[in-house]
Amino acid sequence: MMGMSSGGSGEDDLRLASDREVVRRMVALLRPHTVRLFWSFVLITIATAATLAQPLIIKGSIDGILNGRLAELNLWAAAYVVTLVVFWLASYAQTWVLSVVGQQVLFTLRTRMFVHLQRLSLRFYDRERIGHIISRNTSDIAALNEVLTQGLLQSIADVIILVGTIVILFTMSWRLALVTLVVLPMMYVLARWFASGSRPAYRRIRLTVSAVNASLAENIVGMKIIQAFRREERNFDEFDVVNRDNVKAQKGAIFYHAGIIPILDLVDAVATGLVLFFGGRWILSGVAPELTIGVLTAFMLYTARFFEPIRDLAARWDQVQAALAAGERIFHLLDLQPDVQDRADAYELPPVRGQVRFDHVSFSYDGVHPILSDVSLEAQPGDRIALVGRTGAGKSTVIRLLMRFYDVQQGSITVDGHDVRAVTQKSLRRQMGLVLQEPFLFAGTIKENIAFGRPDLLQQDGGLELIREAAEVVGLREFIESLPGQYDAVVEERGGNLSGGQRQLVSLARAFLADPRILILDEATSSVDTETEATIQQALDRVLAGRTAFIIAHRLSTIKNATRIVVLDGGKIVEQGTHQELLELEGYYYKLYTLGFASGDEDEVPVEDFVEEVGVSAG
Repeated sequence: MMGMSSGGSGEDDLRLASDREVVRRMVALLRPHTVRLFWSFVLITIATAATLAQPLIIKGSIDGILNGRLAELNLWAAAYVVTLVVFWLASYAQTWVLSVVGQQVLFTLRTRMFVHLQRLSLRFYDRERIGHIISRNTSDIAALNEVLTQGLLQSIADVIILVGTIVILFTMSWRLALVTLVVLPMMYVLARWFASGSRPAYRRIRLTVSAVNASLAENIVGMKIIQAFRREERNFDEFDVVNRDNVKAQKGAIFYHAGIIPILDLVDAVATGLVLFFGGRWILSGVAPELTIGVLTAFMLYTARFFEPIRDLAARWDQVQAALAAGERIFHLLDLQPDVQDRADAYELPPVRGQVRFDHVSFSYDGVHPILSDVSLEAQPGDRIALVGRTGAGKSTVIRLLMRFYDVQQGSITVDGHDVRAVTQKSLRRQMGLVLQEPFLFAGTIKENIAFGRPDLLQQDGGLELIREAAEVVGLREFIESLPGQYDAVVEERGGNLSGGQRQLVSLARAFLADPRILILDEATSSVDTETEATIQQALDRVLAGRTAFIIAHRLSTIKNATRIVVLDGGKIVEQGTHQELLELEGYYYKLYTLGFASGDEDEVPVEDFVEEVGVSAG
């Protein structure tokens, strides 16, 4: 498990660790809480001792009555009440302590998981489904925590009761104690059967629960498309399949869980019957002088209590199996290593002017099929580099490599002469701004979304004015100030209460406020109308002055205004130059321009309208 790459993060790639390794790492989570766990153990021991004393008190009272010692009855009754009070107080205190420990373990584990997820490279999120990730952060962690806190110490208490009961039984009558323990071989066989069958069943449950969560999350996110294409019934059928798989897995575990408890009850009844049969005969015959009616009664009670912890342990074995399966999945995720990591000697990237150079860059996502092959290009501060090419030509990959979401496999990328692999990722991305084709807004307020890259402005004097200026630059200020609450207006999750163009403008304002030296626009105007695009183009002219921009172009007007146009095909640069230079080449761009502008509506014609004719797309 150790040292795995985030590239192999799928559910099917989960490598199983030994139970011992999983348990070792689970117990390690409890080490910071050793003091509280110690006191919990003390309290559990006290509660267990009070429980074990009760049958002895009943024995003494019965023998006292039969022997005419009625004066002792009040003492025995008072002692019994004391054990009940002690048991209640100790149980309450240890439950409270364990609950505190449990919440702290949950907090720590979820924090570790969240921080680790932020470190993982983009390849992990390209391959992993959201529902699987959520499942590991919710149900898997809950299952693990339940055993680490309540289950672990309660199991220790059950073991103490078992050992204490056996000791007391042998102290009272070794003959009847041996009769009681005759059933132990049968219980051993039963435990082996349960353990061998239940572990795979609970591992299957964790996988199917994860699949249900993944399907549910995907359907919720895509509900608009589902309803638009009338896919409700088909998607229900697909969800029904994974849901039924989960039910089937649950039934497989129930087979073992439902079977073992009745069998334990049967073994309990057999042991009780044997104790009653032999104990009664030995009392009547006088073979065992240590036996009395009180001793036999206590034996009957202890026999029942002997099987109670065994029954509890069997029932808790469900939790153990679920926790082991959950632990495998949690530690598997925590062991994934980011594909992109800062070097040990990585340094902070100083303020840059924006010179970018791709020097013979080659890259492949799977190591087999090249996406970029020997790509070289250079951008000077203030350049606007438009990337055009077929779908899959490598345009988005150029952007991902520049922002170091992935590392180049051959060649190098430098910013102002600094290799992007030699500087820290944080310092590199701090000087870059990214605006995606599908803008992502977070639930919150308008100002919180605009200041997403500079949250410190929300607490600074004059910060709101800078946010207003960013909104003004992208032509959004008038719209915001018409809203109830203005900059405090609520943005729903994913910007659901805003139009596509409004979301894009907020995303642009966010990038502008971050004041990047290098701005990357990944088809940033594709979701806005022509009038809004004109507003954005005017804003870009003001904001991009002196900055380097890489633009995956969507409309020909954007391409035409670029300082340089780079045409990619098959992962290679086949043409690059200014608008006029490419027209003179009469190649891809010439064909595109001729088809696109023949009607004279150059601002209205999107690049992808000509894919069929010239094989060129902005995607």
